[in-house]
Amino acid sequence: MGPASAAEGAKLTRTVITVPEPFVIPAGVGCTFPVAGEAEDVRGTITEFADGRIVTHDIADPTLNDVDTGKSLVHRSRFHVTDWPSSVEGGVVFDTSGQLFMAVFPGDQGPYGLVEYPSLLLSVSGHAGVTMDSSTFVCTSFALNGTATDLCAAFAPE
Repeated sequence: MGPASAAEGAKLTRTVITVPEPFVIPAGVGCTFPVAGEAEDVRGTITEFADGRIVTHDIADPTLNDVDTGKSLVHRSRFHVTDWPSSVEGGVVFDTSGQLFMAVFPGDQGPYGLVEYPSLLLSVSGHAGVTMDSSTFVCTSFALNGTATDLCAAFAPE
């Protein structure tokens, strides 16, 4: 069996990402105020491989709104994420490239060290490697070759 035949025989599950329902990120879960989001033209897939890897490709331009003030911004999301079980018991490794938004919480390792209160809602651009404890959902490491922009600050009055 040659390499092409082995690849063809590997079991995988592919799911097409559909347009998600509008969502609200509650106050304290990212920003100190609630952030509503909605995306209309989402293109992406989630592929699960037999070896435990999960690969997500996503292209979307969600509109994020400060619920309290009504100020909004469009986040240009274009990313590729691969996650797999780490060599540490109970850990999961996430390898991301592109631009995505994500929340990190107090006690997590963030792109600039330990996150303190409040949580952060970030636009991450570049290449990031994150390790998470799958039982506590705490980020135990965060390495970034790129930028992390505070989206909560982007909602501040000008």
